[in-house]
Amino acid sequence: MEKEYKKLINQLKDIEVTEQVRKRILVWINMAEKRRLRIRLAIFGTSTIVSFSLSYLAIVYLVGKIQESGFWQYLSLFFSGDGVVYTYWKELTYSLIESLPVVGVIASLAAIGLFIWSSTKIIRTKTLAFNF
Repeated sequence: MEKEYKKLINQLKDIEVTEQVRKRILVWINMAEKRRLRIRLAIFGTSTIVSFSLSYLAIVYLVGKIQESGFWQYLSLFFSGDGVVYTYWKELTYSLIESLPVVGVIASLAAIGLFIWSSTKIIRTKTLAFNF
């Protein structure tokens, strides 16, 4: 079997490709690359739009949970001028951390991260497509 491959490769070396065939091959490669870039633009464009929508919904959810949990009330105690804050700063910090809606924060950060990632991918793909 190996001998057959070597024989086939040796026969291919003897074949000369005309300039017209070479140009057609390059045109097909160019078309395939443009098609691949268009598909990437469509995929990343869709993911950018979806992640932007998810970011908005996650931020709305986070704001609602922060208002519901009393996080702002604990946070406002830190900025009050009372000496009580200095005395009970550990308990206040624990209450602040406990009232923080972790799921909302993680969802918001994940959605924003996905939006930033897909936006950078679409910008890079777009520059490749226009430089092509």
